[in-house]
Amino acid sequence: MQPWWLYILVFLFGYVTHKTFYFVRATKTSISLIRVCNLVGLAILAKSMESFYYAHTARLRQMRENNESEKDIRDLKRSFNTEISNYKKNAIKEILDLHPSAFSPLIQFDNWNSAMKHLEENKDFVLMILAQDKNDKKTS
Repeated sequence: MQPWWLYILVFLFGYVTHKTFYFVRATKTSISLIRVCNLVGLAILAKSMESFYYAHTARLRQMRENNESEKDIRDLKRSFNTEISNYKKNAIKEILDLHPSAFSPLIQFDNWNSAMKHLEENKDFVLMILAQDKNDKKTS
């Protein structure tokens, strides 16, 4: 007859092993989710920049058609550049501030230029995710 404590040790070893592998898998999934969310958020910010510039161009065209003064056009350009610069700085700051310090090694950017570089490096992945969303709309 085998000792009864051997059964308890085998059970405990199996339980601890299961919990450890579950924790590792959940951590890997969480890290992947954070990275994907950052990329999607950056893609949304980049798309919003396109819309801002489109609106700015339309406003400039309207001002030129209305024969407004060059001073007014320069003032509009200056204020637009200031607003865009502040928007970029604040958007990245908000993204960084939303992450707890434990996740700071996962974030691979710290300003707008490095964020856009990070987005460009992962362009194919982001386009694949965005294309998946379009396919989901077609089938639903």
